[in-house]
Amino acid sequence: MAMCSAWKIQKPESIWLVHEGLEKKGDGWDAIKDIPTLQLMEANDKNFEGLHDDGLCCSLFHTLKSPASRANLLRLALLYKEGGVSLDTDVMVVRPWNDLLHQPAFCGVEPVAFPNDIYKSPNPFRSLQCGLLFAFRKVCAHSPRGYEIFRLFEGKFYPAVNNAVLGAEPKNKLMERAFDTIRKMKPEDRLKRFQLGAPLIQKLTNNQSSPEMTVFPSSYFCPLGPEVSAHWFRKGSDTRLDDMIFADTRIVHWYNSVEERFLKTKLDRAWFEQHPDTAFAEMVRRYATK
Repeated sequence: MAMCSAWKIQKPESIWLVHEGLEKKGDGWDAIKDIPTLQLMEANDKNFEGLHDDGLCCSLFHTLKSPASRANLLRLALLYKEGGVSLDTDVMVVRPWNDLLHQPAFCGVEPVAFPNDIYKSPNPFRSLQCGLLFAFRKVCAHSPRGYEIFRLFEGKFYPAVNNAVLGAEPKNKLMERAFDTIRKMKPEDRLKRFQLGAPLIQKLTNNQSSPEMTVFPSSYFCPLGPEVSAHWFRKGSDTRLDDMIFADTRIVHWYNSVEERFLKTKLDRAWFEQHPDTAFAEMVRRYATK
């Protein structure tokens, strides 16, 4: 659905599906196989050539076990070499992003309860505050129309860069520094899950815009933040979709973590057909179907 919506709404010159051992069958393949600009790119060592890192990232790619970590490293390499806009698969494109392409690079923030530096803070009251924010967010996630309550207090949360949507021109200087940062990491830190993803981009940007990368507010790509995104899947939410998306929302990152935490099942065609009155189903109908 991410690729279908990207084609329907943005119609980019090409859509690359970067994969390892893709099986060309099933509902997912049937949905995307006729996209005119679809190109299949199998991950290989050539993706890491020309990074001026003495082969570190290529070696690291073969060492990493987590698919998320491998994808994060591959994303950095392809964006630095080729440029473009990288999208995770748990997104839905709802408006074109042409007006963002004049930026050297761009990403967006999400509202988080626990910022990365909280674990280094000696202040116990700050930890308590984060715990209260986390509990409040949980209540909002499970309450009817809780996303409206959450938005009243979203400013109390910490804006942290998320790399589910990440755009960059080729040879972007901030992306170049990403490889320098990886090289300076402790070997054991490079292997930690997600460390090469959002935490790395957060460190490079300090969650703020710079001449090298524009950091957009959460409304652009995360109109409903972590946990609260469960509201995309609530019964009867289809009629509230326009209220759940902001005027400046380009892409909806809906967080596939909701599958395990809230739905207790995988999203597939059967789920979609059985839950037509959800905001997610309405997004599919509007933005990802012919």
